[in-house]
Amino acid sequence: MSKTFVAGVFAIAAALALGVTLAQTAKKEGAEAARASFFSYSSATGNIEPEGKSPPIDPKLLAHGQWVYRGLCIGCHGVKGDGNGGVWTLGDKYAKAHKLPRQPRDFTSAVFKVRSTPSGSLPTDVDLFKAISRGLVADQDMPSFSYLPERDRWAVIAYVKSLSKRWIEEKDFQEPSIAVGDPTIPDAAALVAGKEVYAKMQCAKCHGPTGKGDGPSAAELTDDAGLPIVPRDFSDASQFVAGSDPRGVYQTFTTGLDGTPMPSFADFLQEPERWQLVWYVMSLRNDWNLDHARKDVRQSAAGKGAQADLGKGAQPAAEKAAQADADKAAQPADKAAQPADKAAQPADKAAQPADKAAQPAGKAAQPAAGKADEPVQPADKPAQPSK
Repeated sequence: MSKTFVAGVFAIAAALALGVTLAQTAKKEGAEAARASFFSYSSATGNIEPEGKSPPIDPKLLAHGQWVYRGLCIGCHGVKGDGNGGVWTLGDKYAKAHKLPRQPRDFTSAVFKVRSTPSGSLPTDVDLFKAISRGLVADQDMPSFSYLPERDRWAVIAYVKSLSKRWIEEKDFQEPSIAVGDPTIPDAAALVAGKEVYAKMQCAKCHGPTGKGDGPSAAELTDDAGLPIVPRDFSDASQFVAGSDPRGVYQTFTTGLDGTPMPSFADFLQEPERWQLVWYVMSLRNDWNLDHARKDVRQSAAGKGAQADLGKGAQPAAEKAAQADADKAAQPADKAAQPADKAAQPADKAAQPADKAAQPAGKAAQPAAGKADEPVQPADKPAQPSK
């Protein structure tokens, strides 16, 4: 057996051993990163809007989401997520006085009322996050879960999405959120125009002439599951299932509430008409005040303008402080360079006398050179005649 062959065998064995070691190390580091990744995401509580992104969806996140679901959601939404939890199915028998007015959401059908997407579309993940964080109608529907760490809310959202095939089947057809512009400033004319839109869209049939939810069709309304549903009472903002601010009401008019008789007005009303309807519906509230509404819109617009100016021109204080420290740190180096410049000056000055010493010789040569160029005068002048 040649030495070359033996050396080659040892080289191959060493390479394989190194490869196995690197693979094991990478696997270990990847596993550690996976274990730590969930806890590196936001743990904020009390927020309605998400402060960070969702952790990556993997089996561990889904398992954690299922754990949250079983602890907080299963009572209403059921084991399968079909809305048939014990709170709903056993309410008549054991807690009739506290039975929910509406069946909990059926996650298996993935039809959601509150969305920022067009009617018939799946909601965005942020829509689901905000719904879980804000809750729906107080003391009637889902409560707020904003007390949960943000990453736990993301985990349960991932699990809820796993309960319906729609999220896979319509993955490539997800609609983006609709655009909601700045609210118009309401005035008396807008309220008059909004009342006309209210009549045009026949809102009084369900919500009544004064928005109390007592229209002639109210008693006959049902949702997509065939269950009775009560129209919203516009006089009480706390009864709004979605956002009750101007933007939230505008969004509802634009997207509709899927699974209910409330349609989308996106194809029937232009944007100005929708804003007019927003202000008229809001004017039906018990605590409505036109001057306060106008003031709120102006303040909101001014606040946005200030934020835009801050983002464009103002340097954050932390950045300014860091820049000042960097400038100070750079000064000693500049000063240290100055002595070297000054040390070079004597050499320059020492060279100057030599230059000056050379100048007299130059000057002395100038007259000689100058006289040599002049015409030669006669040595003797002619003798003047004697008088």
